[in-house]
Amino acid sequence: MNRSLTVSLTALPLGWLLLALMGSAASMTAQVTATLEVDKSHLLPRETFNVSLKIVNFSGQTLVFGEDNDWLQLEIETETGEVLTPIAEPPKVEGRFTVESSIRATKRIDLAPYYALDRAGNYKLTAKLYVKQWKRPLPVKPVKFSVFNGSILWHRTFGMPLKEGEPAGQPRQRRYVLQQAKKLRMTTLYARVDDGPGARVHKVLPVCPMVAFNDPTAQVDPTGNLHILCQSGARTYNYTVLDPDGKMKIRHHYQIVGSRPRLNFKDGKIRVAGGLKLLRPDDIPTRKKKGDEPKLILPRKATQPIPVIREPVPEPNPPAPRR
Repeated sequence: MNRSLTVSLTALPLGWLLLALMGSAASMTAQVTATLEVDKSHLLPRETFNVSLKIVNFSGQTLVFGEDNDWLQLEIETETGEVLTPIAEPPKVEGRFTVESSIRATKRIDLAPYYALDRAGNYKLTAKLYVKQWKRPLPVKPVKFSVFNGSILWHRTFGMPLKEGEPAGQPRQRRYVLQQAKKLRMTTLYARVDDGPGARVHKVLPVCPMVAFNDPTAQVDPTGNLHILCQSGARTYNYTVLDPDGKMKIRHHYQIVGSRPRLNFKDGKIRVAGGLKLLRPDDIPTRKKKGDEPKLILPRKATQPIPVIREPVPEPNPPAPRR
């Protein structure tokens, strides 16, 4: 049976044989799909750009990825077809993991540190995924995204404070920039940390939605942290604190009650004065503790011991009077 099959294949013309092999490869790769997804399709220049590669395996085999740094290669092209040159080494995607049959795996990468997406325009992200077990690439559909410029509302250059044990010398300078960008019908406030105009960008991140009729206020404290107070709704404010590396240390929310919230400098510290502080699950630092179990709250009466009630015993009938 196998011999006749071998003979019939070799007897086929070369073109038909190639088509048969390509058909079998296509049927195999069709059982394994890979898709690219981006968390945002519209970005500010140098904004955090998270990309997810999702692999779905229905081949009946366990596939192995990440044994080297070549199994996944990413490229960004402009709308004219120009390939962007990375400003740093390609992102490290090495790290062995397996995808069993009927399982989906996701690999997430932040491309912002590797590509200088400074110019506004339309871009295309492509991926080349190589399946080492099959010795062939797996097709991945590219995704499109765009970069647009936001308007600068405020900026401040400051000196980086010395860290513990760091020798004194020429002070290092950084800059905070507040930008607003309108996406669809919503305006968002962004914070940018860089080394100055045209210099290295450390972080670009969204702070909060903002109203158009009230500009945010910002101050830098003696430790180099940036304090931002932004009106995010008709009666609500967002208070955010960033460190010189762009990490969000504090995020609180306030409501207009009696007076409007405002930044106040007192005793060498910047605080929020006025308004009513709200408690929300997205506060930073979070009030949730890892591993906490929800507690059962019972009424006060339910926590008291149940009294022992004895079954009533009927009293004996009194004796009839003698005559």
